[in-house]
Amino acid sequence: MANRKKKVTTQLGKQPPRYRFFLNPYQDMRWTRCPQCDNTMHQRKLPLVIHVDPMQVLSLNKTCRYCPYCDLLIAHQDDVEHFLATFFGEQKPEVVGNDYLVLGTLDKPAWKQGTQQQMTLQEMLEALHDFKEVVTFKLTGGWVRDGTKLPKKP
Repeated sequence: MANRKKKVTTQLGKQPPRYRFFLNPYQDMRWTRCPQCDNTMHQRKLPLVIHVDPMQVLSLNKTCRYCPYCDLLIAHQDDVEHFLATFFGEQKPEVVGNDYLVLGTLDKPAWKQGTQQQMTLQEMLEALHDFKEVVTFKLTGGWVRDGTKLPKKP
């Protein structure tokens, strides 16, 4: 599997960046083992901040896979999209299917406050932890790390 890294260059949130993040597009891979180090993945439930075009920002308290050794957080794209379609189908049907971006995470107290009283965009940015890095993994003739050359067939 090839690993592509994209350093986050512009920091939106005012809190220190956390986690390397992968939005998993593969419905048949649920990552019980880390794609980087092959250690057992843990589960971590935390609020993800998602921007949906045009200018919709929301937080979703989501259970993700987490590797403490690689500091890798994995959210499953189909779960996120199902939530967005359900939520906006009721609230704002005109944005269903629009582009979205997972921006980062919130601390639990900030998220709980936002569930009781809607946060402004500025308040959300004050509490936002951007991702340190966004990574992608691609299937390349088998699961291999980026930079690893595949052996030639005899």
